[in-house]
Amino acid sequence: MTSLITRPRRAARRNAPVVDVDLYGPSALIDPQPVYRRIRDAGPVVWLPEHKVWAMGRFDDVRAALRDDVTFRSGRGVAANPVANLLGRKTVLNSDDERHSTRRRILMESLMSRAIRPSLPVLRDEAEATVDRLLQRESFDGIADFASRLPVAAVADLVGVRVGPQQLLTWGAGTFDILGPVNRRTLDATPTALGLFLYTTRLRRSRVTPDGWAASVFDAADRGELTKSEARTMVIDFVAPSLDTTILATGQLLWSLGQNPQLYAQLRAEPDLIPTAVVEAVRLSSPIRGFTRTVAHDTDIGDVRLHAGERVVMLYAAANMDERHFDDPESFSLHRRGSNLGWGHGMHTCVGMQLSKLEMQTLLQVLITRVSTIEVSDPVPLSNNCLQGFDSFRARFT
Repeated sequence: MTSLITRPRRAARRNAPVVDVDLYGPSALIDPQPVYRRIRDAGPVVWLPEHKVWAMGRFDDVRAALRDDVTFRSGRGVAANPVANLLGRKTVLNSDDERHSTRRRILMESLMSRAIRPSLPVLRDEAEATVDRLLQRESFDGIADFASRLPVAAVADLVGVRVGPQQLLTWGAGTFDILGPVNRRTLDATPTALGLFLYTTRLRRSRVTPDGWAASVFDAADRGELTKSEARTMVIDFVAPSLDTTILATGQLLWSLGQNPQLYAQLRAEPDLIPTAVVEAVRLSSPIRGFTRTVAHDTDIGDVRLHAGERVVMLYAAANMDERHFDDPESFSLHRRGSNLGWGHGMHTCVGMQLSKLEMQTLLQVLITRVSTIEVSDPVPLSNNCLQGFDSFRARFT
């Protein structure tokens, strides 16, 4: 646990800005923007005494740190507690250097555009069925009935594990929840996350479908590129990130278009803007609030010196709302240019980004041809240590 703890008086001696907030408390999870703003305004890197970690919230600083994988390391885990870091030690997310490159390459064989392109007809059929079904209803849940349908239908089949979609969703949410500090949410979610971990430890080739993603990591183990233990644990890299993040970004997309009828009308008139709409929804939603990194060697951020072994929370969600980088960051725009950190950045950019884009673009292509107007109301925010977005909201298509 020593890598997680730095004495507050050391931070004070460095004249570092201190922001005394509970980043993972109920109010910050339900309404995070005021907390993110305090962190950004205080400086490029700030001390959080509540959690005894550093935090970065400005776009340029977070992006630069994510590019610097020599200084800011993932191999000791990306959670804010040691138990979650121990459980995830053989995943792609919790690795560096050549080990990371090998694991990532093996995952990318299943998740690159050319690999997932054959699934497009299946995705389109599911998108059409979902929209047509919801058009017949007076109203529906924008998350459970719309945003979840395509990721669940696609991922449950493509991963190739014989587990029901609802179980995959439960495992995914729990796995993200335990990435926070040792708080009540982490403790409550630990049995669920352990369920996924224990399931993967028992996985064998005979328990996965022959052509699924899970089979591909067992193939790599047979070739000697991974150990059998690594192959089993890496199934977590398929299950956890492939569902919740896309669902939350899709929910944000539907909400934003429902809140801005003129933008939805413009999108229907100019379908070439669909890719921009998807990227903007990911920026605005920033489904993953942030991951931690461990400092490998002493380094300076602005006027603050970080020491080897200390841990820093990279707040993607705060960076994506940084007014120093984005004009009017809280608004949804179909003409925003440039990249954002919704899928991460650098060597740890989300391996499922292409699949996520394909799912969201497919849904939007179907939506604009079948739905004239979108109405949304009654938002309920999600409470999760690592994820943010809508837990539910009401929606209606005409």
